[in-house]
Amino acid sequence: MRKNSEGGAALVIVLLLLTVLSVLVADFLYRARVNSYLTGNQLEQVRAKSVAQAGINASRGILLNISPFNLDARGNFQNQLVRLYQCRCYTVSSLGDLTGQDLTGGEQPPPSEETTGTKDDLITKSTECGEWSMLLQYPIEEDTLRLEIFDEQSRLNLNALVLQSQNPEELGAAENPAFKPIVKNLFLIRLRERGIEVDEKVLDETIDALVDWMDYGTVGSSLDKDLQDSFQDGDRIYSNKNGPMDTVSELRMIPGINEEIFYALKDSFTVYPLAKDNKNFSLKVNFDLASLAVVYALVRGSSYQADLPGMSEQAAMEKSLQMVQAGVDENQYLTQRQVLPELQARLNTSGSSFLLNPELPQARYYHIISSGITQSGINYTIEAVVMVSAGKDQIRFLYWREG
Repeated sequence: MRKNSEGGAALVIVLLLLTVLSVLVADFLYRARVNSYLTGNQLEQVRAKSVAQAGINASRGILLNISPFNLDARGNFQNQLVRLYQCRCYTVSSLGDLTGQDLTGGEQPPPSEETTGTKDDLITKSTECGEWSMLLQYPIEEDTLRLEIFDEQSRLNLNALVLQSQNPEELGAAENPAFKPIVKNLFLIRLRERGIEVDEKVLDETIDALVDWMDYGTVGSSLDKDLQDSFQDGDRIYSNKNGPMDTVSELRMIPGINEEIFYALKDSFTVYPLAKDNKNFSLKVNFDLASLAVVYALVRGSSYQADLPGMSEQAAMEKSLQMVQAGVDENQYLTQRQVLPELQARLNTSGSSFLLNPELPQARYYHIISSGITQSGINYTIEAVVMVSAGKDQIRFLYWREG
């Protein structure tokens, strides 16, 4: 009897040991699989990053040697076999009779009920249409490089809202009255496109706060230009920056601009290009590549006199559409846009205009988005803004983000 009980106890111990060993082996195999997965994932991440970095290097060569957005160079990049220029969206303003059209020649599905119809205050759909970029998708072994370059100067420069003096730290800076209504109209059309209700009085206050943010005023000084010297966000109180914006993301710091409004605005503005004097920021726009929304803001905003528009929203949109659509030839290739004769006095490329003349020697600014994509879908993206010197012999990075 005793031997039977000892045998039973031994069997139980053996079973327990086998159970423990099974758990240990299972855990070991699980950890091995996890480590193998993590190692493979990390290797793919490294590969994706290497491809993205290769795209940045390729864009350096393109921008230093070829000037892809100059009119004379366009034939080298676009032909019937290779189309590297793309419109950054494929629909136009929904002004009723214009819905469903496409700046690149393709047919679009009919707009939803939410975006059809016309209104006196101009409801638009996808007004970023018309902005052109250079897009290259290229296989690198088993991976893919997706490289996009667009002209940073096809957007409105928020820093041009103020004009600094020779000694900004002492004298502050004044708002640019000619540029302010242009920025306001771009705010309006981009917010309405997203279906965000706009109170123009509140919008004016928001733009005034934006000017305060970067007007170089010295708080407490008799020469201070600030309407208010600090902002409040809940329990947090913070002072104005009193200097130019470093990134468009600083819009988040402005009272009245929440995340929804920020994402509606961010792709229509820049903060980088300097004017030729290297003191103030350039308000000039590359008209050939600008979006429909930016062209509209230039057309209507430049008509203001004494804070009142000299052109209706509908008339401004019709003229803007006419010029943007004329920038694509019969083969759907990118061509030079022509300013309408009645707008020449305000918009042409001579004098103190709002339009950039690409033929003049000057520093140029470009935005690069380079993504490495592995076969399994791992994506690593590097985003950069660069300045190419007037002689095209030097490139300088102004912004870099990766991940």
